Amino acid sequence: MQPSNVCWSLTIWMVQLALTVLTVQAKNCTKPIGGANMVLSDAFITQETFVDGANVTFQCAIGYASTGWSPPVTCTAGVWSEVKLKCERKSCGNPGEVMNGQFNISGGILFGDQVVATCNTGYVLVGSGVRTCMAGGWDGRVPVCEVVKCGKPPNIVNGGPVVPPDDTYDYGSVVQYDCEKDYTLVGTKYITCSENGEFQPAPPACKMVSCPPPVVENGVRIDGRPPYTYMSFVTYRCNAGYEMEGQASLTCKIEGWSAPYPTCKAKNCTKPIGGANMVLSDAFITQETFVDGANVTFQCAIGYASTGWSPSVTCTAGVWSEVKLKCERKSCGNPGEVMNGQFNISGGTLFGDQAVATCNTGYVLVGSGVRTCMAGGWDGRVPVCEVVKCGKPPNIVNGGPVVPPDDTYDYGSVVQYDCEKDYTLVGTKYITCSENGEFQPAPPACKMVSCPPPVVENGVRIDGRPPYTYMSFVTYRCNAGYEMEGQASLTCKIEGWSAPYPTCKDNAGKIVGNVGGVLVPSLLLYLSLLLLH
Repeated sequence: MQPSNVCWSLTIWMVQLALTVLTVQAKNCTKPIGGANMVLSDAFITQETFVDGANVTFQCAIGYASTGWSPPVTCTAGVWSEVKLKCERKSCGNPGEVMNGQFNISGGILFGDQVVATCNTGYVLVGSGVRTCMAGGWDGRVPVCEVVKCGKPPNIVNGGPVVPPDDTYDYGSVVQYDCEKDYTLVGTKYITCSENGEFQPAPPACKMVSCPPPVVENGVRIDGRPPYTYMSFVTYRCNAGYEMEGQASLTCKIEGWSAPYPTCKAKNCTKPIGGANMVLSDAFITQETFVDGANVTFQCAIGYASTGWSPSVTCTAGVWSEVKLKCERKSCGNPGEVMNGQFNISGGTLFGDQAVATCNTGYVLVGSGVRTCMAGGWDGRVPVCEVVKCGKPPNIVNGGPVVPPDDTYDYGSVVQYDCEKDYTLVGTKYITCSENGEFQPAPPACKMVSCPPPVVENGVRIDGRPPYTYMSFVTYRCNAGYEMEGQASLTCKIEGWSAPYPTCKDNAGKIVGNVGGVLVPSLLLYLSLLLLH
């Protein structure tokens, strides 16, 4: 290989080596960015590039303080580690106590916040009332609240010196006014130094006030004597039988008496109250006031009648005379005669009473049974009592038509039932239309009743022949030498024979014979026969 080729190859190798070294070398970091309210420490603040592995620190900005741990951040392969520093606004604490005032700290007491001082009523701020929380604490100083001052109070014409006399007065100070002799203080006696540096209210005036004695006809003074100067008073009342219009008491004011003189007029009467069950006559019923001497009349209320005495009363000095009219309830008399019924008037027959109609048994009321006694008599009309009706009576099986036949039957009507041939009526033959509109009692029934011929050993039938139907009978007697136990006659009923069959029992030798038409025992019969032979 020629020397020139060797040199060229060596050059290429060195370039490749340099590129390889540059490739594996770690990256640098740009200037790191911190969190809120912090800056780089002074040592790094002007540096723009930081080599791999470099450590830098942050610090809180002016007015902010670290809340805890604050390690440095490190550049690693062109990336800064996490910033863990935390910065919060500093607190300036209490801005100070304002004498006769206070700070408003509702806006906060942290870095950048402001507090504003206000003075109590009657005090004024001297200097700035605003303090700002700075990095080193509150700026300025605590302001001063000085008391408000008033100058001399105004003088008044015909008034004496104020008390106490002074050139200036603090807020809240009170001064007193008085007038010279023969003058009256009109207005407030005291005025006060107010928060705006002026006396309040307006000062009084001194005036010579005099009021003439009032003239009240038919009245008399009961309090207050002349002369009547400012704020003196007088009181009147009226003589008996008179009534005052206006104010009884008057006060002497700057412009004269506080009200017009009162007047005494003869008393009127209010609307009179009558006795029980009476009203004022129509001519006076709407009137509320009646002059002295007025006459009014009462009349009995609707439904009432006068029993005598005068209906008039008279107003005298505001009082009505006695009401002598007497009113009693009107009577409506007999409410009427109810056909097939009657009225119950035990509650009375006077105005407002009620009579109640009731119908006799078997009759029903048509319309209202109540009549009320009104002013003009009984209302309504006498009601009607109609007879109760029954419909057709019920048919019965195997029964014939009822007698008499009809579509309706009046209360008390009686109908008769009968049965068809070979049937027997069981129950009542007659039913009646009752007061409730139904037939009573229950209708009968038609049944085919048959009783078997009784069997009576040692006996013989002496009356009654089969067949034995309802209510037929049979009678037996015993043969000679037998005596009957039980009933000789039986009746055929719905449920069978009316009694058990009779029995004929042996007389045990007590044979009964007939001698001369007289039944005698067997021994006597034997002796009789012997005598005959």
